[in-house]
Amino acid sequence: VKSNWMEVIKYCMKLLVIFFISFSISAGQSSNTRYGAGLDIGSKGSGFFFNYLMGNLDKNLDLVCEGRYYDIKGETEMYVYDYWTNQYTTISGQNLILMPFMVGVNFHPFAGQIANNFSPFLTLRGGTTFVIDGKEGVESYKDKWGNAKTHWSPAGFIGGGIEFRWYSQSSIAIHIGSDILKLNQKADDKDDYSGLLVHIAFNRFKKNNTD
Repeated sequence: VKSNWMEVIKYCMKLLVIFFISFSISAGQSSNTRYGAGLDIGSKGSGFFFNYLMGNLDKNLDLVCEGRYYDIKGETEMYVYDYWTNQYTTISGQNLILMPFMVGVNFHPFAGQIANNFSPFLTLRGGTTFVIDGKEGVESYKDKWGNAKTHWSPAGFIGGGIEFRWYSQSSIAIHIGSDILKLNQKADDKDDYSGLLVHIAFNRFKKNNTD
């Protein structure tokens, strides 16, 4: 099953390379290029990301390049109030960080058919994730991450969303979909951290040199 999964990822990456070449040509003539950052809220954890989008002239297709920092939450993790220190503390925490690097496409099926500042889209992304598995049951930062186990695994995301644009200056894109994070080896006794993800991006449009 894992070998089949890797073959699918490799095939998708080849297709995305073709998209990247064609989009690079059209994006050089377009003001539909955005960059920014955002927040991830998922069923397996939370984090933040940076992204760069190159759109075609028709504004119905974007190439997306994205890097994420995703902090995995333990299944029994919770915040409790410590009456001795008068502070909240985390119990049953999980020291696991995933750093996906993905490329993909956003397809806007109704581009030019509805209000220019409101654009629903479908998205598909694939790539790889750097897994950092820290040690549990220790207190100091050095003990947690000093000898962390690391490896690379495939990553993907499929879903949809809505982008709100303001006069070609900035935009907010809200994505809802499924994270595909199946690891090549177990981290904290699991090898699958896939789940629901809400992905909120705050972007600015890149100005053309001719603008």
